[in-house]
Amino acid sequence: MVLATMLEQALDFPRQLRSGLAAGDAAGMADRQIGAVALCGLGGSAAGGRLLTALFAEQLAVPVVSVDTTSLPGWVGEDTLVVCISYSGQTAETLWLWDEAGDRGALRAAITAGGALASRAEAIGAPCALVEPGFQPRGALGLLLGALVGLLDLAGAVPGAAALLGDAVPAVEAAVAQERAQPDVARTEAERLGGHAVVFYGSGARAAAAVRLKNQVNENAKAASWGGAMPEMAHNEILGWIGCNRHDTRAAAIFLRDEAEPPAPRALHDRIQDIVAGDVPTVLEWRGSGTSELERTLTLLVHGDVVSCHLADVEGVDALDIARLTSLKAPSANE
Repeated sequence: MVLATMLEQALDFPRQLRSGLAAGDAAGMADRQIGAVALCGLGGSAAGGRLLTALFAEQLAVPVVSVDTTSLPGWVGEDTLVVCISYSGQTAETLWLWDEAGDRGALRAAITAGGALASRAEAIGAPCALVEPGFQPRGALGLLLGALVGLLDLAGAVPGAAALLGDAVPAVEAAVAQERAQPDVARTEAERLGGHAVVFYGSGARAAAAVRLKNQVNENAKAASWGGAMPEMAHNEILGWIGCNRHDTRAAAIFLRDEAEPPAPRALHDRIQDIVAGDVPTVLEWRGSGTSELERTLTLLVHGDVVSCHLADVEGVDALDIARLTSLKAPSANE
């Protein structure tokens, strides 16, 4: 049974991280001699892969690349570990990549709650992290991210990452407690964002967080949203904000900031934020809580997810409604 609301799924994030880590640990993955890792998934099932490469960049022992296309890159071969991630286990494109990886002779592993992907993995005895069913794919981020970290740690691709993620969970639990204790904070921010196109910006791991949060606004609030990276946006996108005044565009910018930003980038990011504040009246700055950058980024994800759920209510839409996605992907099953 799907949890009653997307908000409950968002607040379940720390528990999911623990459960996902356990699933990854039980997947039957062994340390392998691999030259690279391809993470294959789409939609909500792809978010964990993008975040892993950003959150644990310093732990990566081999190149780890997210693949969200309909065919594998040319470098995928016998020394590559291909991890296919589909929460439902039914995502057509991910199943295509699973089969293609087999044709290439690559090592394969799966992360899923069941379905055809689990059956394919079982048929060849491939490692498979089975996570809890019953969530929306976008509401299962903790399960998928935790399982992926656990599995790739055992494979030797991100040594030590599982322990780091486990150590960060208490900070995420504290952030969830804060969201529950002070719901008006997220609600007020959602009310400021109502009726606006929302653009998220972040640097480093927070650039991946920006993409995740724009996806949550898209799906939960059925609102236009985009995610971008700093300082890249200073080379082109910063000019686009000039048009907001000219066209009376209702847009809002949210900057995901962190105390660990080095002095020079921090000064540039401050300047970018000031410039955009001159183009649109709604500019927010979000900072996570915790003693490490990992903790602070994970807690940012919680807050943004909670705001997106409140924004759905502000916009008068059902956060659980994905009828357009379902009809678009028919006859394929929903991810």
